[in-house]
Amino acid sequence: MKNSNESRNDCLLWDRKLRGFFKAFSEEFRRDYGLKQIDLEILFYLHYNPKASIGEISRNQSLNKGQLSLAMTELKENGYIDAIESEQDKRYQIYHLTPAAEKLWERIVASKMQMRDRLYDGFTDEERATFEKLVRRIGANIDKMLEEKQ
Repeated sequence: MKNSNESRNDCLLWDRKLRGFFKAFSEEFRRDYGLKQIDLEILFYLHYNPKASIGEISRNQSLNKGQLSLAMTELKENGYIDAIESEQDKRYQIYHLTPAAEKLWERIVASKMQMRDRLYDGFTDEERATFEKLVRRIGANIDKMLEEKQ
């Protein structure tokens, strides 16, 4: 059985490997659309969280607010995101994806599917199902811990 330091190191290693893997697979469409890695992180977040403020994105994605603000301005100028005033507090903008982002999203999804297929290379259907079940359980545990912190 691994000790907690070994487990933490394994998690950090996997995080780096998965980020590197995603970056390599996303490089072509990032180049085609003139996007940076932070742009993709914003687009992913807004796709799964259709209305979000810069503060919310910054907290949940661990992104620097200054860099995030600059990237969001560029995404807005390029027509991928739009902003409206928050109904709760007029000082804040709420961002969402535009219809123009849909074509880009289709390309992102296609790349994501290629990534998934490569990650599962050599897995049996049973191993894949078991892995996906475990990942969902870990995700639920993460969600629970994050809720407890709020």
